Amino acid sequence: MEEYREKLEKIYQQLNEEEDPVLRKWYQSLIPKAILLLPVVAFGFTFLKVNTDKSILDLLSFVAVGSLLVFGGIFLNYLLSQGR
Repeated sequence: MEEYREKLEKIYQQLNEEEDPVLRKWYQSLIPKAILLLPVVAFGFTFLKVNTDKSILDLLSFVAVGSLLVFGGIFLNYLLSQGR
């Protein structure tokens, strides 16, 4: 019985030790995540500040149409490069 308890304690310690590096890496990457989100937040804020008569729905539709155009261009480029 004591053997099983020791084995379980070892497994428990290993699991706890394995989780720490994952959490540490995630917390260390908070600054790059914030840097990536900063332009999006700044764009949304300035869009709504400059265009006071626009709503958030207008902002989302503007971003959606722009995204569709960009992804459409990428898709067309992919289709054209397949013929080579």
